[in-house]
Amino acid sequence: MNAVALTALHGVVGGTLVVVFALIGQVVKPRAFSGLFMAAPSVAIASLAITVGFEGAMRAEQDAIGMVPGALGMVACCLVATGVIPKIRALWGSLAAWAAWGVVGLGLYWAVFVGAR
Repeated sequence: MNAVALTALHGVVGGTLVVVFALIGQVVKPRAFSGLFMAAPSVAIASLAITVGFEGAMRAEQDAIGMVPGALGMVACCLVATGVIPKIRALWGSLAAWAAWGVVGLGLYWAVFVGAR
């Protein structure tokens, strides 16, 4: 399968899982619980499943390891967002949260994978 078709498959399957988790979230209480699974985790599960199927477990393992700095960056993003959005409004708070995600995620990626060489 070529790279474009594989990327499209990742998007379709990941998007489908997001919708499935959103539908589950409509019936599960509390509603915030569904937010845990609607975005990145469902896309990661879909991506890893497709990678295992088309490229093998070794490639999926590499991808999963690479997802860890991004996940920790997402935690930083959420923490910053909950702290600053109420204080400095949505636009600037969202930008600050996004910057925190980038700094933490890219910083950890560099520290672990690039700087360690």
